[in-house]
Amino acid sequence: MCAFGISRQPRGVALVIVMLVTAVLLLAGMSFMTISSTETQIALNERASAQAQLLAEAAIHKAIAGLNANPGYTGETDTPLGGGTFKITVTTATLQRCPANAAKDLVATAWVPVTGGTAKAEIRATVDKVSYPYRWAAYAVVPNGIVQGNDYQGNNRTDRELWVLNTSLLDSFDSGGGTYDSTANSGARGHIGANGDVSVEYNTEVKGDIKAGDDIFEGVGVTVTGSKQSNVASQSFPQVTPGTSTSALTVAAGNTVNLSSGTYYRKYLDFGNGASLTVSGPVTIYITGPAVDASGHVVRLGSNVTLGSEPGTQLRLITKSDGAPTDFVRFSAGSGFRFYGSLYGTNTDVYIGDSSQIFGSLIGRTIMMGAGTKVHFDQAMSTQEVCHNGSTFSIRRGTWREIILN
Repeated sequence: MCAFGISRQPRGVALVIVMLVTAVLLLAGMSFMTISSTETQIALNERASAQAQLLAEAAIHKAIAGLNANPGYTGETDTPLGGGTFKITVTTATLQRCPANAAKDLVATAWVPVTGGTAKAEIRATVDKVSYPYRWAAYAVVPNGIVQGNDYQGNNRTDRELWVLNTSLLDSFDSGGGTYDSTANSGARGHIGANGDVSVEYNTEVKGDIKAGDDIFEGVGVTVTGSKQSNVASQSFPQVTPGTSTSALTVAAGNTVNLSSGTYYRKYLDFGNGASLTVSGPVTIYITGPAVDASGHVVRLGSNVTLGSEPGTQLRLITKSDGAPTDFVRFSAGSGFRFYGSLYGTNTDVYIGDSSQIFGSLIGRTIMMGAGTKVHFDQAMSTQEVCHNGSTFSIRRGTWREIILN
């Protein structure tokens, strides 16, 4: 007789399976907790790093305020602010761009505590009393309403602070990439403006923007590549005192004078027809006055005069740029004038004769460009500075900063 039985499953398998599943879930949970904790720490580190950077920037501005309040300010250490601390060191800059302005090198270091360590940021800057005004092909600084009636050339300029006569061109180029070429090295940054009115006459092409503190007047056939803005806030420019001089620079008709690198002070420039000035390296000429004639000219140039050599970044003329708006002098160039350089004369009325060419930048009290004149703004001039008379330090263009995070 045969007997049959039913086999039993091994006991405890269910418990093992449950334990395995529990272990997997526990491992997954621990992994998620670790990831969550890591992400939280990363977020805290990022926040602390951002705080340290902002704290270092605040320290730089505190140092500037300290220098403006006391030029002898030498810095500070362990100053608490914004959940962290900072240190500022102030030293005399190696490169001094302006006489007696005492540029300073600043190093601001900030620390913000974070779990497991510290976030650190360091910013280095050079501050001085320098301005970078050359952002325009031409800009007239005097406010609207100052100019009334006829100017010294007999032209009616009532409320026309910047006046561009017909068949003119304003564009831009970069002398760092070579000489001006209308196709190979030409751009649309020939911006012009005035704190008063801008008047652009017939058939003029402006490859850039126009900004006016008051109105913009356009003649027939005017084309503007960029934007046009009227009634905008006035642009500010620093006052610069050209100094004093007892000698003039006079060049007879047809003659040429060359200046080597350096800074020169002259009462006035008086050039006959066809005369020219060339430069051998960077030259700055402060034109101090008094005027050459009863009309107030500190620059009086005949026809077909050339000032400067390529590239125009090597010649800077600084005429009267201080005093009240009604205390001004005059810059006058005859027809066929060629200028390779920059003019800074915020209290200088500027007249450019017909069929002239400017390779650089013009800043004047008022500016009148004759018919057929072409102004090619040299973009390389945007980093050129003028040393001003103000008592305030500001960050020099080209300041570099380094962020260090621990």
